[in-house]
Amino acid sequence: MLQKVEFRLHVKGDEYIGPESSQDFVLPVGQAVLGRDPSCELVLAFPLVSRRHAQFNCTEMDCEITDLGSANGTSLNGVKLTPQAPVSLSGGSIITIGPFEIHVEAVPVELPEAEKPEEEAAAMSTSEVLEQPKAPPKPVKKAAAVGTTAMSTSDEPAAEKGQPAAGQEGAPPPPLPPQAAAEMILPDGPPTHGLPFPPGLTLHSLRLLNYLPGIYHTDFMSRFLALFESILIPIEWNVDHFNMYLDPGEAPLGFLPWLANWYTIIFDSTWSEPQRRTLLKEAHQIYARRGTRWALSRVLEIYLGQKPEIIEFTNEKEPFTFTVKLPMNKGDRLLANQELIEAIIDSSKPAHTTYRLEFK
Repeated sequence: MLQKVEFRLHVKGDEYIGPESSQDFVLPVGQAVLGRDPSCELVLAFPLVSRRHAQFNCTEMDCEITDLGSANGTSLNGVKLTPQAPVSLSGGSIITIGPFEIHVEAVPVELPEAEKPEEEAAAMSTSEVLEQPKAPPKPVKKAAAVGTTAMSTSDEPAAEKGQPAAGQEGAPPPPLPPQAAAEMILPDGPPTHGLPFPPGLTLHSLRLLNYLPGIYHTDFMSRFLALFESILIPIEWNVDHFNMYLDPGEAPLGFLPWLANWYTIIFDSTWSEPQRRTLLKEAHQIYARRGTRWALSRVLEIYLGQKPEIIEFTNEKEPFTFTVKLPMNKGDRLLANQELIEAIIDSSKPAHTTYRLEFK
């Protein structure tokens, strides 16, 4: 019976982290990155762990670990690893990263029939291949942040056991103002009173601590600097992504009046949010052709949802007079705000002209 070696990691934190930091992780065949960044396969959310600290490269029979040039280094069986130099792992090895001690276990497991080498499958007859039962692939679970358990022996979802689902820890927002906040699993347990943390922030320093000498890398200093980061980082997010506030399609609803002020537009309660955003998106085109039939027609179309008919030249004796016909039935007329429609026409027409408003 064919076999392969499954490498399992048992992560334990020291007394600063607490016993709840323990977690288990099965290394998949291929690459797996360990680090502080939520995008890593094995997440250790602690300041002494680099964002991308170390990398595992595993085959079906052996596994190697490579330090990715981390700030605080990686030790294997008490020997500090040379950055970017892969070293083989074996059962019983102990990896030390900051306050974490990772025990490596190499467990021989039988390959399911579906995982036999292609050479052996090719040598089998067609009937024999068809007769082989296909065993379901063994699930490989992605490790969650510190404080959760990644391995499970049943098919029951983690959420049904009362545990956070793997891989759903809070991540720095793509551009702010994003909008969804996920509760982070912190090294010392979930936030008090069940309050969620803003995405990208924790109880420990993620940046400022790296500017201090190693002697100051203590739990107290990490928490102390996190107070300043909770003020500084959100400000930097707003500055770095302020361009999104200037986009009428992405800006918060409360910011739209500020954008409308650029065009001296004042929205009242009758303007819906989609109407406001559409008008602001097209305002540069409308105001470039302000005073023309097209600009007036487009503003009325955005507000009413129907394109009006504007007649400029007639045989009537009144000069500089045009007619605006709105395709509205009797029910729509009762709901329409005629005073607001007239105000829109007055602000969009040439100053020396007059008009007649008709409903058809």
